[in-house]
Amino acid sequence: MSFQALHVAATSLRAQQKAMDITSHNIANVNTDGYSRQIASIVTASPDSIGTLDFGRGVNLNNIQRVVDPLIKTAQRENASQFEFWDTVASGLQTVESTFGSLESTGLAASVDDFFLSWQQLANNPQDIAQKYNVRTKSEALTTQLNRMQEQLGNAQQSLNGDIDQQIAVVNLQLDKISALTQQIKVHEAGQQAIVGTANDLRDQRDEEVRKLAKIIPLQEVVTNDGHLLLQTKGGDLLTQDGMVRHLARSTSTGSNGFQSIVTAGSNNPVQGLDEGGSLGGLLSLRDERMQGYMTSLDSFAANLAFATNQIHGSAGGGAKTSTVQSALGATNPALALNDTTQGVAFAAQVQAGSFNIHVYDDAGLPQVPTSQFTVTLAAGASMNDVATAINDPILGVTGVNATVDAAGRLNLDAGTNTIAFADDTSNFLAAYEVQAFFHGSTAGNLELNQSIKADVNRIQTGRIDPATSLIQAGENTAAIDIMGLQDFSFSFDGSAPLSLHERISVLSQRYGLDVEVAEQQKLYRSSEASSLAQQREAISGVNIDEELIAMLKFQRAYEASAKVITTSNQMMDALMGMMR
Repeated sequence: MSFQALHVAATSLRAQQKAMDITSHNIANVNTDGYSRQIASIVTASPDSIGTLDFGRGVNLNNIQRVVDPLIKTAQRENASQFEFWDTVASGLQTVESTFGSLESTGLAASVDDFFLSWQQLANNPQDIAQKYNVRTKSEALTTQLNRMQEQLGNAQQSLNGDIDQQIAVVNLQLDKISALTQQIKVHEAGQQAIVGTANDLRDQRDEEVRKLAKIIPLQEVVTNDGHLLLQTKGGDLLTQDGMVRHLARSTSTGSNGFQSIVTAGSNNPVQGLDEGGSLGGLLSLRDERMQGYMTSLDSFAANLAFATNQIHGSAGGGAKTSTVQSALGATNPALALNDTTQGVAFAAQVQAGSFNIHVYDDAGLPQVPTSQFTVTLAAGASMNDVATAINDPILGVTGVNATVDAAGRLNLDAGTNTIAFADDTSNFLAAYEVQAFFHGSTAGNLELNQSIKADVNRIQTGRIDPATSLIQAGENTAAIDIMGLQDFSFSFDGSAPLSLHERISVLSQRYGLDVEVAEQQKLYRSSEASSLAQQREAISGVNIDEELIAMLKFQRAYEASAKVITTSNQMMDALMGMMR
């Protein structure tokens, strides 16, 4: 019986010693990031049956358990992904703050106000050359402001695209780390190492690397039947499984946004769900949604400003007349319809069946006798060649004016010693192809003042030509008033919702401000959530020094008691042996 007691005590010594080692390991890793507290699973050894009695055989250390709450683990991974997403968005928006910070004060809004104010002042005195200089100055300031804003946003977008490449490289390195740890875990838990059992520390390390990866891209973690790891993107694309890795790469083709999409290396299939979280998702959201959205809004503002102004200015008079006129834009194919969108003209679709008038003046500047006004009619589907043919028609054409179409598809008018002016365009041809235009260009990036006006402010047209006499009255300011009125009139020539030009700026400013507010709110919320989750994890998986010391004392006392059993059993054996002597 004493031999049995020695065996039982020996099992206890071993179990308590191992439990003490586990406690010591916990205390040693109290400050290790991602470490999960481990506990000793001590179970009763299988008893010996002697007759009708079962005699205990002591205790065994069954396994070492890692204390992890899978719900908290998943929540922390999701939180890390969302926090990094919004932190990246907030930081990215701050980089373009100077572009939007002055929209309502000294920036774009002020430039627009100055532009329309200059037209109001010109309308008050349309013959004042100083006011025309003022219009030119304020117009150039407005286009420069738009060009600068678009350039800043474009540069920010390109910078974000470069950051995305760096993030892809980090993701691939992180996937390799996770794969290597998975391989080590598989080997360890398969019993191919000296120490057989659950690879708790390796699993902690892998969980920490997965959390780091989740900070870059949003993840789905799937536990396989054998207890190992499978990682997918939120869109379901496989990233790693059982040590196999699928790296991210750039597509070989350019997408509709002008950038190469992110694909799985070796394929050209875009990876889905990357924009739902993580710093990489934040960069994608900034590049493709925020920055692109702001640039689209600026382009829409510029397009509507340009076409609406040109629509009025192209049919106006009062400025210097010229004997030669060339459309600033040409048709890619002069034989195709002017409203064909393949013509390479931004506002080609605005051209419609209608007409415009050409007024002809002699070398003294007086209306041509006997006829000074001619109507050029454009049927639906009319081409640039048709325009030239209509003007050159010997019966219904414009007397004294020769029209040609050059190799670039541009309309050229030559009145010889006479001069010409335009009026009453209902076809939108003059505005679309920039004949007597005020602005050149159709986007925030390329909008500028017409070169002829840059060279001569007298080319600014302020009034309407009298259709009966081909004359323009002194002080006629109808066109100037109409352009001034564009600031509050809702319209759209680019397919966007009809808004006034001031409303478009206000909407853009509000959108940026809302984006900043939402990003900061989400960042604050995710930060608070992270703190709460960290506390919850610490309460369950963290190492509490006081608790470990108590456990250590418990194991120490159990060890001492087991040692006492051995000592007592030894004394009993000595007494028995003494009796036998």
